[in-house]
Amino acid sequence: MIPRITFVLVSYGGRELVVRCLELLAKHTTAPYRVIVADSASPDGTGEWLAENLTGATVLRMPENLGFGAGCNLAVRHADTELLCFLNADIEVTDGWLEPLLAFLDARPSVAAVSPVLLNPDGSVQEAGSVIGGDGWCRAVDFGPLFTREVDYASAACLVVRRAAFLEVGGFSPEYEIAYFEDVDLMMSLRAHGWQTWLEPASQVVHQRHGSSSSARATELMRLNHGTFTRRWSLDDRVPLVELDEHPYRKWWLRDHLAPYRVLLIDDRVPQPDRGRGDGRTMAVVNAWREADPRARVTFFAVSSERAEQVAPALAARGIEVVWGVEDPARWSVERAGLYDVVVVFRPHNFIGYGEPIARAQPQAVKVYDAEALFHRRPEQHFGTATDARERRAWAVQADVLRQQEVDAFSWADVAVCVSEEEAHWARRVAPDSRVHVACYPAAVPASVPGFEARRDIVFFGGFDSTPRTPNEFAVLELADEVLPPLRERHADLRLRVVGADPSPAVLALDGSSIEVVGKVPDPRPLLESALLHVVPMRYGAGVKIKFVDSMAAGLPFVTTPVGGEGLHLGWTARHLVGASSVEIVELCHRLLTDSVLWAEVQQGLLEICRTYFSPGEFRRSMRDVLAACAVSPGVG
Repeated sequence: MIPRITFVLVSYGGRELVVRCLELLAKHTTAPYRVIVADSASPDGTGEWLAENLTGATVLRMPENLGFGAGCNLAVRHADTELLCFLNADIEVTDGWLEPLLAFLDARPSVAAVSPVLLNPDGSVQEAGSVIGGDGWCRAVDFGPLFTREVDYASAACLVVRRAAFLEVGGFSPEYEIAYFEDVDLMMSLRAHGWQTWLEPASQVVHQRHGSSSSARATELMRLNHGTFTRRWSLDDRVPLVELDEHPYRKWWLRDHLAPYRVLLIDDRVPQPDRGRGDGRTMAVVNAWREADPRARVTFFAVSSERAEQVAPALAARGIEVVWGVEDPARWSVERAGLYDVVVVFRPHNFIGYGEPIARAQPQAVKVYDAEALFHRRPEQHFGTATDARERRAWAVQADVLRQQEVDAFSWADVAVCVSEEEAHWARRVAPDSRVHVACYPAAVPASVPGFEARRDIVFFGGFDSTPRTPNEFAVLELADEVLPPLRERHADLRLRVVGADPSPAVLALDGSSIEVVGKVPDPRPLLESALLHVVPMRYGAGVKIKFVDSMAAGLPFVTTPVGGEGLHLGWTARHLVGASSVEIVELCHRLLTDSVLWAEVQQGLLEICRTYFSPGEFRRSMRDVLAACAVSPGVG
């Protein structure tokens, strides 16, 4: 196989470091490659030794010490591969380090250079890209979460670059002496020519830091070239690095200033795609902000640390900064004061505890409240069914508190988002000055779905949160106690599968001969596509129930209550799917289980509803309107 990449090293002494670097390169690099070492007149005989003993590599010897930039330029003149990797001798590569960098460049033709994370020998972060201050000095980003992002500058200690881009900008500038700032200058030149430089945290290498020279000598060389750098480049649009720690908002601004916009999203937890309870829709909204422009800074602030370490890496790999475990949200926001262009808050309790305090330090931001549902309706529904006077008073108080929180949240927002026109109508009435939009949830309909004969049994799908008295627990208990027994009298072999994350003890206790409590699954679609009917006698809830949109997309008819059917645009199918009582639900289920023609008609009707109202294209259109209302141009990436 013809190599795609040439590794370029410049040596000035340090023979052992060069040999060790190349040994690790051979051990941990599976792709074919070439190596060119340019020796800058090493005074200790390193050049002679490498020329005589280094096999499988090209060794170039300069007549005098011309420095890092000149040595790299000389080596590149002898390279013929698509990619270059500049590599310091004090870099120790690790297993699987190169593949993520190659894959990154393959996926992003506008990116000229990509860097791994540089680690200290103890495993701590040494550099995850760097920032360039208005005073011309640089600082390594060793703070904040690791995530894929565009960077101001990445060290050429280990940097993969497209050879065509490197040649386009003329390589490393010859104006610099010996070492330092040539790579900073290169990043500026690449950007001036329309190229980008990114960090890919999926790749990590160890940097011994100045392994071939003393720290004192490194400082001297940096100061020597600092004046050259500031003469070559105008940095008036940047804040200086002085007092960066005393004014932390400066470091965040420098880190993120290349982003065309910066959006902060605040919700209960990092979205978990393998569970229900709104996580799927939250993830869809995050995706909409992420996909509008890959260079934008999207920060997800999770109130809870629930499973954050497990699910955050997938978001970080897509360029989303994920933050959790913040004890003082107001102080956190002050440290990033003035950073965000948009602040999005999901759900009323997050608005009260986090959104409002955080937004005070972001007065420039467009404020967005994403309702997900009108939560005050749930205690109102409990109030309507409770018989105990004390319990009714408790539900009434809770409803009043939530209703006022939601009024405050909608009134606070410049832009609001609801999941249905019915709820948007209420929001417009209580907050007439807020621009209210509707954006529900995307569900893609496959080219084909199984029909009646390929399915069997019934399914319940929804998350539980491991706690009692959730709407889904009430629904599944009613299904097990009041719906399934009379159905089994007519359909003796009928079984129920209960699918959803974190089933409560009461739900787990249902597991038996006729009920299988499956719990959490990585992807519910296979179970939805194999079931004959999805049954959820939901008495409490608000907003559009995403579980039913997923059911539609899987071609699975469902039977539910008027609460469950809200906002689903059911039209004529409602008379076959919505029952007010358990008795009505049993009859609707029985008819669909026995009438294959009716079942097929309902399936096709639901598929058409899904294509019309809940398609990915419709959701993108709705979110484009939301982004436009926030003064963000969607789809510019």
